[in-house]
Amino acid sequence: MGYIDAFDDKKETRTMKIALTKNTSNEEKFGKYKSWLLRFNPLIEFHELSYEQGKLEDIDECNGLLLTGGGDVHPKSYGDSDARAQAKETDERRDTFEFSLMDRAFARKLPILGICRGMQSMNVQLGGSLHLDLESVGFARHNEKDGKENRHQVKIESQSFLKSIVEVDSAEVNSSHHQGADNIGKGLRVGARSEDGVIEAMERADPDGQPFLLLVQWHPERMKDTYNPLAEKVGRIFLEEVKKHQRINYRIQAKTILT
Repeated sequence: MGYIDAFDDKKETRTMKIALTKNTSNEEKFGKYKSWLLRFNPLIEFHELSYEQGKLEDIDECNGLLLTGGGDVHPKSYGDSDARAQAKETDERRDTFEFSLMDRAFARKLPILGICRGMQSMNVQLGGSLHLDLESVGFARHNEKDGKENRHQVKIESQSFLKSIVEVDSAEVNSSHHQGADNIGKGLRVGARSEDGVIEAMERADPDGQPFLLLVQWHPERMKDTYNPLAEKVGRIFLEEVKKHQRINYRIQAKTILT
């Protein structure tokens, strides 16, 4: 079996490696990212990366990056240094580490999925900005209240990459955020909005020939309706793209050895 055919074998069981940005404030919630993806593929090796553990170069061993949720991105990262009081649980060290991690992932053309804070931090990294607090600028409440999950409908943009993945016009999602994307970062476009107009998903403005990048504001890993297409199909497409990157990387390595 040659190197070109090796990875296409239907019996191929190579473990994929996925980097997760680490948020240690809630271990139970953090663990759900892993259990969610393991539902679709049990052969995943997770690499937890943060400024406290792991190094930037650790992502070089991975085939995909999952940007997880957590506290707010510090407002000074998008030019609003006087608005600190409206932000919650900021951590500038995490911001700095993850911005550098994104750059490294882009350089390696890794598939990237951003969830909640992950969407917001990527938007900021690409030059966008955030609403410091959605309710204060006239939007409905999007975060949890008294420990109860908030849910609302999202409308999928008809020509979006997201629409091609989930194959529905709208769906209900969970919601646990008080901030949201305002100005959109360079190279991004809106993939979905809530009924009150909050940006709920973003993607590459021109995805053709570009590495996978999908950003969602909801938490697919915590959705109880696990077969909701905005949970299941988002997870599956991410792993499909990770597998593609793994296959390409494997072939390059094999070709290098053979030559």
